[in-house]
Amino acid sequence: MYNILIIEDHKDFRQAVSQYLRIKKVKANLLEAATGKEGVELATLNRPEIVLMDFCLSGLNGAGAAAQIKANVPECSIILLSTFDLQDAQPFINREIIRALISKSDLCEKLIPHINTILCS
Repeated sequence: MYNILIIEDHKDFRQAVSQYLRIKKVKANLLEAATGKEGVELATLNRPEIVLMDFCLSGLNGAGAAAQIKANVPECSIILLSTFDLQDAQPFINREIIRALISKSDLCEKLIPHINTILCS
């Protein structure tokens, strides 16, 4: 079974993403973290295939946490989630680390296709 780690500081949104993945019958062990630091620790321990991460996290932000996760778990694919205009976020995204950037408003439309592409490759 695959591991998917969701790193999101808003508990309701984090739980909604988990529930959405269950409804869509994504066959994965779903892990959750509320901070970038906690996410780095969980990723290092559990070695997820996919990390879904909020771009704006307090403390260690999404870009910084993504870099640390990728250094510790190079085989994982990281998808950043953002409420910001994706054009504004582009300068902060290292494409060698981040597999995809999805607007939270497009999550229901774009998340499952990205997950399927990663898990089937």
